[in-house]
Amino acid sequence: MENTQNKPVQQFQRKTILIKKHLQYRYMALIFASVLLAFIVVGLDILWTVSKVVNEHPMMQPLLEEMSAMMPLFGIKIVMYLVMVLIVSAVVSHRMAGPIFKFEKSCATVAEGDLTHRVYLRKGDQLTELQDQFNNLTGAVNEVVKEYEAFRAEAAGHGLQQKAEELKNKVSEIMPKFKV
Repeated sequence: MENTQNKPVQQFQRKTILIKKHLQYRYMALIFASVLLAFIVVGLDILWTVSKVVNEHPMMQPLLEEMSAMMPLFGIKIVMYLVMVLIVSAVVSHRMAGPIFKFEKSCATVAEGDLTHRVYLRKGDQLTELQDQFNNLTGAVNEVVKEYEAFRAEAAGHGLQQKAEELKNKVSEIMPKFKV
């Protein structure tokens, strides 16, 4: 179903990176932990390989000493890389958390009865397919409710006013701030 509303698409910029902190921290921790685990595995593998080579060829001892002297610089590089991973993971998680936050707010708005509400995500955000489906859903429900309102008005004109009023009250109980 196509969007029957001719509302302009709003362009907006989120001012904060951490919108849904709990969700984003979890994603960031998962990414950080996987990169840290990769560093540990690769580092241990390099250490094991170098120690095996040095044990088999004692003349390589100066290479091991040279590598040991470079360890502080290597540690600084690892810390810098992990900081970059944290920054990138914050941006990536933001592209997911922003739309999720927007959908939570939109669901609350629709649940209160505003069936004209639509979701507009930023270019580059994730979940754009969900945005389209959500907007199609609310549009379809809005059309059905309009038909219901038309039927209710017609029924009231034919002496079925009490039944129409009961239906109206039932809808008001479900969605107190109902808008068509």
